[in-house]
Amino acid sequence: MIDTVWQQIDTRLRMAVPVAFAVAFALLSTAPLGVPHLGPAMPFLPALAVFHWTVYRPDLMPRAAVFAVGLLHDGLTGAPLGLSALALLLMQAVAGRARPFFAERAMPAVWCGFALCAAFASALSWLGGSLYMLAPLPVEAPLAQLGLTVACYPFAAALFAALQRDILHPAVARAP
Repeated sequence: MIDTVWQQIDTRLRMAVPVAFAVAFALLSTAPLGVPHLGPAMPFLPALAVFHWTVYRPDLMPRAAVFAVGLLHDGLTGAPLGLSALALLLMQAVAGRARPFFAERAMPAVWCGFALCAAFASALSWLGGSLYMLAPLPVEAPLAQLGLTVACYPFAAALFAALQRDILHPAVARAP
């Protein structure tokens, strides 16, 4: 009986890894890294986790968690509350609809799909911010942020693939 309880706890903790990384990426994307002028163009790191896990393990990235991560990101960055949540939810919806296509493709195709989703989310965030401020915002920082976000995807995807292999499927990782 005690073994079953510990197995259930272990399984639930493993299943929380994708959401935990989305939260960690939201925190990391607002951390002061000491790089001059990076603040306004800091990559939108939560999008990396939301897209990847929606494509490969949508059962581990529920909409409520995506919404909460977006609200956390907005609260930490000072963005209009709900803007990142909306962008992430729309990214999740698009990635979820395209999941059958992406799940069977090689990394370059998935990366291109991420770039399109990230561009859509970036444009939505820029538009939402402009409407909130009642004036068009400059486009340089969102474009730099988009470029850095897209550039980060292969590294995050490799990390997430390793997590999926080693933590979410430990029996497969230990097989000879």
